[in-house]
Amino acid sequence: MSAKKKDVKKDQEEIKETEIMELDEAELEEGMDLQQLADQLGDEHKKEKLKKKKSFFGKKNSDDSKKVQKLTDQLNEKDEQTKKLEQDLKAMVAENRNQKVRIENEFRSKIRFAMDDFFRDFITVKDDFDKAMEFAPTDEASAKDPFIQGVKHLLTKTENIMKSHGLECFPSIGEAFDPNLHQAMSIIDVEGSEANEIVTEYLKGYKYRDRTLRPSMVVVASGNSPKKVEETEAPENEVRGDSVEKEPETNIQDDE
Repeated sequence: MSAKKKDVKKDQEEIKETEIMELDEAELEEGMDLQQLADQLGDEHKKEKLKKKKSFFGKKNSDDSKKVQKLTDQLNEKDEQTKKLEQDLKAMVAENRNQKVRIENEFRSKIRFAMDDFFRDFITVKDDFDKAMEFAPTDEASAKDPFIQGVKHLLTKTENIMKSHGLECFPSIGEAFDPNLHQAMSIIDVEGSEANEIVTEYLKGYKYRDRTLRPSMVVVASGNSPKKVEETEAPENEVRGDSVEKEPETNIQDDE
C-alpha cells in the first residue's frame, strides 16, 4: 500500500470519527452570515482535530519515554554484569599467574634442596682430600712424587668444579664469630685475642650460592687472658715419702 493511499484512508477514518455538527437555527435567525458560520465551524473542527492529535502524540511520547527508561535500565544492568565479569576475569588471570609463580618457586626449591643434599655429601669427600694433604710429606723428594702430585691435581680440580657451581669454602680463623656461619665447639681464654674471635677451626664451613650449606666448627676466644697457675711447694711429708708403706720386718734365723 502506497503512502498516498494510507493518507486517504487515515482522512476517511478521521471523518468517520468526527461528530456531525448541527446548525443552530437561533444563530441563523439573528442574521449571521452563512460564510461566518462555516468559518466558525471550521475553526472548531481544526481545534478539535489538533486536540486529538496532541493527545495522540502525548500518549505516544509517554509510551516512548517508558520504553527508553526500560531500555536504559536494561543497559545499566548489562553494564553492571559486564563490570562484574571483567572483575571475575581479572581475578582469574591474577590467580592463574600467582599459581604459575608458586609452582615455579616450588620446582626451583625442590631442585635447590636436591642439590643441597648432594653438595652436603660431596664436601665430605673434599674433607678427606684436605686431610690427606695435611699428612702428605713436604720435603723435596716427596714434592716430585707422582702420587702426591696426582692428589694435588684432583684437589685443585675438585675445588674449581665446586666454585663453578657456587659452592665455596669461607674463612673462619681470625674472623668474628657469626652464628649464621659458625658453630662454636668451645670458648677458651687466649692471650691477645679479642672476645668472639675465632682462634681454631676443627671443620671447614661451606656456602652454596647465598646460603650456608655447612657451618664451620670453631673454637672462640672469650676475650680474657688465661689464668696463671701458681707453683706451690708440696708438703714435707709428701716429699720425703712418708706416705709410702714400710716393708714388714723379717727375722732371719741363722742355720745352726
